[in-house]
Amino acid sequence: MTTRSGQFYSWLQAAVRERGSQRSIYTPETTLSRRGLLTRADRRARELAGMGLGAGDVVTISLGNSAEFLVLLMALSKLGAIAMPVDAANGDRVLCEALTRVTTRAVVRRPRGQDSVQIAYPPGYRLVSSRKLPGSMTSIDMLEHADPPAIPAGIELIFGAVAGDTVTRDVLRTGAELKAIGEAAAELLALDADSRLLCVEPLTSPRFFDPVMLGWLASPSQLAMSDGDGLEHALTMARGAERIVVVSSIRGLLDLRRSVTARGETLAITPVMPEATIPIEPLRPLKRCFGVDPIQLLVLEECGLIAARTMARGQRFRPPTNVTVRAGKPLGNGREVLVQTSQRARIAPEPPPGQPGTPVDPQATWLHTGYVGEFVGDQLARVFGREDGLVNIEGRRTCLAGVERRLLQHRRITWAKPRVETSSDGEALLTVEYRATGETEVDDIEEHAIGGLPPFMVPRVFKRLGQS
Repeated sequence: MTTRSGQFYSWLQAAVRERGSQRSIYTPETTLSRRGLLTRADRRARELAGMGLGAGDVVTISLGNSAEFLVLLMALSKLGAIAMPVDAANGDRVLCEALTRVTTRAVVRRPRGQDSVQIAYPPGYRLVSSRKLPGSMTSIDMLEHADPPAIPAGIELIFGAVAGDTVTRDVLRTGAELKAIGEAAAELLALDADSRLLCVEPLTSPRFFDPVMLGWLASPSQLAMSDGDGLEHALTMARGAERIVVVSSIRGLLDLRRSVTARGETLAITPVMPEATIPIEPLRPLKRCFGVDPIQLLVLEECGLIAARTMARGQRFRPPTNVTVRAGKPLGNGREVLVQTSQRARIAPEPPPGQPGTPVDPQATWLHTGYVGEFVGDQLARVFGREDGLVNIEGRRTCLAGVERRLLQHRRITWAKPRVETSSDGEALLTVEYRATGETEVDDIEEHAIGGLPPFMVPRVFKRLGQS
């Protein structure tokens, strides 16, 4: 077994030496200390090494927010392998799309219910073996492919991210970049030993993975996570903590506020949203309920955590120590937000100039973000949105052009214009206006969208404007 280990495992080893026996991980199925996680990760690493996995191998993980997800991250890190998480809720189609972009040695997933049907892997792959991982409900498929993965040395984690040109590119992170993001999260959220992070959103999304998973690893805080449960139910795992840091969507936080208010509880909750464009007004009920101003995070998949703002009048976005922000060229009703950061990951394939994460010019260290903001002096006061068609829906990044392209594949639709509307609560809602041939209703338009888009990209409202 290789002696080279990655940043995830190094973080865990250091934490065990300092505070290994204290409870630190809370999930519906188990409670673990960091020492307990290390023990499980060491055992899983031996099992994976026995299957032939080692340094440089890419392993795709299609699991929810579970203890096994944590165990696998640490085990693969110990082996020097590369983890590529994908959202299990999106089904096998998204998983196979990831495998066409990145040559994968193994796939770990949890079969849905009694479903044991084998995945039809993309052309070029051969299934070598399939088995259950000992002591878990997950299975592992060992694969062969003629082409070795073209991954640069030092990469530990891969995330897919949709770009403004509708192409899904892969964000490749080294250990140094993971460490920089974790330190930024711990600093911006003031995570200490009295803090317990709580998240029920998919940790396969960098917008939640970065502040939650990396923030926990880089700090002495605790972690509570659940998969599929609402915050109201998951909150039982966080009660008793002196400070509960809930990282969620605006809808999840407002639902939690209604639940806590109905119960007449008083809880020390700090609400955190990885979405920088939400205005202050809809979030005032959170402050009245929890007694703490919500925190907004300015996040970009290619560049990590850029800044945070306490949502109170007059507050500005504050970058972490390893980030500098400045105003760029005029865009829309503001100026582009440019960033200088040690968190910037490699992107494959390399995007064209002007896309998020690319340099302002070949010699510059300043990077494009695509965000449009208002600057007061040299401080970022507000973020209005984006000018490149990229939007954040339920914490995931998507491209409106991709939604439009799918709808236009319908045999009757001749024109479609998706857009994002903001509800009175500040939630982003994806709607679409369209034109279609014929006089009868297009009864299967939603089914058509569901068949080709991840669940979060399916519009909430379909409005027909008239026949073509």
